[in-house]
Amino acid sequence: MDAHNGFSVPEALVVLALLALAAAVALPNLSETRRRMDLVRLARQVAADALRARMEALWSCRNVGLVFAELGGRPYYVMVADGNGNGVSRQDFLRNVDRALGPRVWLEFLSAGTRLGVPREWRVPDPSGDGTLSEQGLRAGRAAIISFSRMGHATPSSVYFNDGRARVLVVRVHGGLGRIRPLLWQRGWSQWRELRL
Repeated sequence: MDAHNGFSVPEALVVLALLALAAAVALPNLSETRRRMDLVRLARQVAADALRARMEALWSCRNVGLVFAELGGRPYYVMVADGNGNGVSRQDFLRNVDRALGPRVWLEFLSAGTRLGVPREWRVPDPSGDGTLSEQGLRAGRAAIISFSRMGHATPSSVYFNDGRARVLVVRVHGGLGRIRPLLWQRGWSQWRELRL
């Protein structure tokens, strides 16, 4: 570089080539980090909404649940309150007897590309230690609803999400006290790891 003329064309090309190389190395890592952080954000949101549902059940003295569903192939969940005293049910929700307490929470807005369930070919170990998981995305009693009673007890539930690449997130709700525990698994890991929210 000459003090009066600035950079020469070859020097500028070398700098541009080095910047392009750095970007090529950094971009895959950034997208991978973003997918991981999206799953963490999803875990936080589902855990917070489950806790809100539990608090609403205790405060209002009625059953409240998170109903998971799909509309046009797009998964979402919504907080629903029991409207007729027989617990939150999918049939009552569809008939508008059990009413939504807020808007639908679309998974794609929390974590782009995330799907409910576990790809069978991934051979994901069951967090309980009982073999591998099926493709089922929600294990929550017969109704597939995370439900909290007016006493704060919960339906033992596990909701599984995958990023379509390498990771599976599960948000587990234990019965009794309704403790909420998010876990993360990644291909190559032999065990699940607890997420600190």
